[in-house]
Amino acid sequence: MAVLARFGVGEDALVDFAERASRNEEIFRDVNEKIDEGAERHGVASAVPYHCECGSATCFETVELRPSEYERVASERYRFVIHPGHENDQIEQVVERHERYLVVEKVGEAREQIDRDHPQ
Repeated sequence: MAVLARFGVGEDALVDFAERASRNEEIFRDVNEKIDEGAERHGVASAVPYHCECGSATCFETVELRPSEYERVASERYRFVIHPGHENDQIEQVVERHERYLVVEKVGEAREQIDRDHPQ
């Protein structure tokens, strides 16, 4: 947070950014769950294109992975599949690196936003 303050980015801006990113990721996660349901219904086991689950509203990249790979990541509430280079260290940390995709885990305000949006 001190680094952000040095650049004139206050805590409120970080909260707003985390909230917007969380909403974008939620939309992309919903799209990918539909893709996964279709793959399962049709018995697809090979790699299929999933939408990048990064926080950018303007991202239209896809990542190729097998449905079983996607399901493993999506089963973890704070983890998302993103295109390499789309990681944002203000809201997430990379927990897995693969040739075609990264797995990130939300941290800080982004993680808290997930908890607020989807309490367990």
